[in-house]
Amino acid sequence: MEPSFLSKYLYARYTDELYEPPPEHKGIVVTVSRDTGCDGMPIVEEVTRQLNRALSKADKRQPWRFFSKEIFEKSAKKLNLKPEIFDKLVHEKDRGIVQDIIQSFAKESYPSNIKLKRTLRGVIEAIEQEGGVIILGRAGVAIVKHNKKNLHVKLTAPLEWRIKKIAKEYGVSEDKARKHVHESDKLRDNLKRYYMGKKVQYADFDVVLNVSSLTKKEICAALVTMVQAKNK
Repeated sequence: MEPSFLSKYLYARYTDELYEPPPEHKGIVVTVSRDTGCDGMPIVEEVTRQLNRALSKADKRQPWRFFSKEIFEKSAKKLNLKPEIFDKLVHEKDRGIVQDIIQSFAKESYPSNIKLKRTLRGVIEAIEQEGGVIILGRAGVAIVKHNKKNLHVKLTAPLEWRIKKIAKEYGVSEDKARKHVHESDKLRDNLKRYYMGKKVQYADFDVVLNVSSLTKKEICAALVTMVQAKNK
């Protein structure tokens, strides 16, 4: 999944060329945020699959798509940027970002941290205008408009559950897992705060789902039902 308008947008941002905005909004936008240790990709993939399966039965031609950090990495590669460049946006204290960008760029002018953040906002806003999409992470909840047309979802779980899960998955001690979870959660919160101008609260989400007490099947079923209801 690599729509050309993303690459065109990024190219225009970095070369000062005119960028043609995407066509009018074609459907709702779903943002899925998750706390560290709460796997969002399998859920987003399955929800997208089920939504498109329902569309095929109804003979619809506008498929649902999902976007995650891989989309931005692929777009960055097209600009001769390191694929992890957008991941560095969450590290507000990363003083090495300018040097990394200089080493990544093939041109003489290099974007600042602020310009990268503005670019990320622009990419997500362009995706939003396309409609009929699910955006996983990337501070989507803080960038995509909050209205009755869109749906903002939060995947969460108790802290201790997430720590044990990370420790088991990566074969590390619970102390190391705890440190990772705290640091990762903080970085994600910082990026959302940057775009929203305040700390994102549970009240900023339309629905909060506990992945420790709900199965993937139950979560997907609930999301598909809500998306289909809103999309009508």
